[in-house]
Amino acid sequence: MVEVATSLAERVVAAMLLEDRATTALGMQVESVDEGTAAVTMEVRQDMLNGFATCHGGLLFSLADSAFGFASNSRNQRAVAAGCQIDYLRPAVLGDRLRAVAIERSAGKRLGLYDVTITNQHGQTVAVFRGRSCRIQGTIVE
Repeated sequence: MVEVATSLAERVVAAMLLEDRATTALGMQVESVDEGTAAVTMEVRQDMLNGFATCHGGLLFSLADSAFGFASNSRNQRAVAAGCQIDYLRPAVLGDRLRAVAIERSAGKRLGLYDVTITNQHGQTVAVFRGRSCRIQGTIVE
């Protein structure tokens, strides 16, 4: 996360991270956030590996979902996931440094559409994720 949260998007993410135990437990770091976008990183640890010694797909989904969540809430209008899908393109292995970049494709009055690309430290695409958000009442920060 940026050292001093000055923009609205940065303040929103800082507030969300105070209660986001899943993102924290997985060692994710918010690299950047702006209106409708977010970049989140995660290093693949031993406890994230499946029986084939690759990163468990659910953890890749979690990384993409966190980036999606930060991007979809970045304007301080509470939003939740309405649906998501992911396509796995290549395995991630122990020690890989993954980066999930969420980009807003559409933001209507109630619904949003976001694409997230997960890449490894070599710039290779590991997975692509698409999330649909639904705005609900309330804000994250005052």
